[in-house]
Amino acid sequence: MEAPRLLLVDADAVLCQTLADYLRAHSFRVTVKHDGETGLQHASADAHDLVLLGDMPPGLNGGEVLRQIRRRGELPTVMLCATHDAVEYIVYFELGADDCLAKSCNLRELVARLRSILRRSRQAGARYELPNMDAAALSLSPAERTVTWRGMPLHLTGTEFELLEVLFSHAGAVSKADLAASVLGRAMGKYDRSLEMHISNLRKKLGRLADGRSPIQTIRGAGYQLIGK
Repeated sequence: MEAPRLLLVDADAVLCQTLADYLRAHSFRVTVKHDGETGLQHASADAHDLVLLGDMPPGLNGGEVLRQIRRRGELPTVMLCATHDAVEYIVYFELGADDCLAKSCNLRELVARLRSILRRSRQAGARYELPNMDAAALSLSPAERTVTWRGMPLHLTGTEFELLEVLFSHAGAVSKADLAASVLGRAMGKYDRSLEMHISNLRKKLGRLADGRSPIQTIRGAGYQLIGK
């Protein structure tokens, strides 16, 4: 799948640069705008998968941009707030925000939450297929949370399904840190081998491709990648 298209709208140019650099390094295609009017125009152009929306200068503020986005459709929108203010979060949720985060949040957590929202926003019934060398196929339905492998249902734990879904959604390798943040919801400790154990169990259930390789390859220095041939 193509890298997610993210629209970042915030008046703070330094913050935007920091976030954009980090998100691009984690396979997002990022467009940055610094005022509400321009941000709303781009959000309405249907060229993005998700909006990350923060503070604006006087004029069309973040709450009003969110209100307008929600009036026009269901484009996933995450609010970036100056502080962790529960009342502010409640207001944004009532306006239709998909999530709220303080600007001081951990960037790894931000990426994990964005990817989680993107997975949930996929069209109901969407199905992805990965043909392999022996003409069988691995297919996954996010809406139904089912997996078919070589024509038969593949019974996975919730964590195994999440791992496979994240790997499906990336054309290239996914780092261990990103997988842990997206699927396990935390960073891995120095001696934490839980991710490797889940990957090992998933590999056992998938078996081998026609040439004997696992469909989940370890890419040295980069992480794991799902392959079809």
